[in-house]
Amino acid sequence: MLNPRSRPDKTIIEGRPIFVRINGTLPDISTLGSEEKSERAAEIKKGQGTSTNTSCSIYAEIEKGQKIFHLLVDVGQGIVKSIEKSASELALSTFIPDALLITHSHDDHIKELPMLVEKFNEDNESRRKNLMIFCTMECRDQIIKKFPQLTQKTGNNNGVSFNIVQPDETFQVGPFSVIALLADHGDNSSPGSVIHIVKLLDKKIIVGWDFLSLPNVNENLLWKPDLLILGTQTYNPHPETGMICVSDAYDLVRRWNAKECYIVHYSGLNDFEEASNQWFRGPVKPMTTDELQSVINSHLQATGDNGKFRMTVAQEGMVWTGKEDQRHEEGSHIGKVLEIESLQKYILKIENVDTDHKLKLIVEDAVNRFNFEFVRPVKDGNSDDILYAEGEKGMMAKGP
Repeated sequence: MLNPRSRPDKTIIEGRPIFVRINGTLPDISTLGSEEKSERAAEIKKGQGTSTNTSCSIYAEIEKGQKIFHLLVDVGQGIVKSIEKSASELALSTFIPDALLITHSHDDHIKELPMLVEKFNEDNESRRKNLMIFCTMECRDQIIKKFPQLTQKTGNNNGVSFNIVQPDETFQVGPFSVIALLADHGDNSSPGSVIHIVKLLDKKIIVGWDFLSLPNVNENLLWKPDLLILGTQTYNPHPETGMICVSDAYDLVRRWNAKECYIVHYSGLNDFEEASNQWFRGPVKPMTTDELQSVINSHLQATGDNGKFRMTVAQEGMVWTGKEDQRHEEGSHIGKVLEIESLQKYILKIENVDTDHKLKLIVEDAVNRFNFEFVRPVKDGNSDDILYAEGEKGMMAKGP
């Protein structure tokens, strides 16, 4: 049984049963390039002063105001210092995690594992326990090969306990229900690489960095996460990086119907390759955080959906609380768009277009979208619950 940590009653996340802290956002530092060549690299050195790899912490309040469970995902360079800082930021009694999920064995995701184990053993509350590490068997073997000293710390109350996970099978980590999905990380892929789906109550979080594709995945498992964290090495497609790009992320956010998406792991160095194509109109250089966010905002604005999809370029220390947007003040009108989502991944959207006096009807699933337009909508004379409209024909339409 994994024991949660205690914390003070009042914190900045009080009343939230689950919240997520971004501990770091950077890929392998060697992929950032030099300051002279990359504005992204210059931003990192000027702004952070450290090189903190991609990681997050998922916290669950399991006894209101008293106990909290800390699930850490990956522990690359700079992560131990980052989660130490988080204890004071979030008014936690300790930064030591109760459990650790590892996605794969690349250095930028496990480099500080030995340091974390030492910190865990020095912690008074942890001395009679083991740090519970959850990963695939292949990943465990690769970790032991890199850090043979950890074999001296496995066993009963010696500091480390590896728990082998099977892809596509649900396992329990404290209060969390977790599923690991096999991930293809390209030619440089480590056997046993995974992404994780973490659930608590009605909340679903997908930790999806360092993958190019998800072989044989059941996409029903990925439908409608409350938070989707995606690792994107570049803005334009570059499969040679072994990762998806920001352009791919646009598609995944829509396909999985994510409520909110955080972008991490961005370098952008490979986007220089598009500069030689005079017809290319997308980004052709590594962008700063603000530049990348501006491009993403412009894309989402142009593609419509009335602000349904939110994508944020994550920064170290950012906290997601799962708080729902208050889109309408109490007592206000319902608005011009009504959207209904079914459990079978179908969405029905009805939109009132004032300018042309039209009614738009959109039906979509995970793959297809059908758009219909109706003109001259009027209410039924005997019932306000019935609306009549005439179907509008387009040039290629065969029916009303």
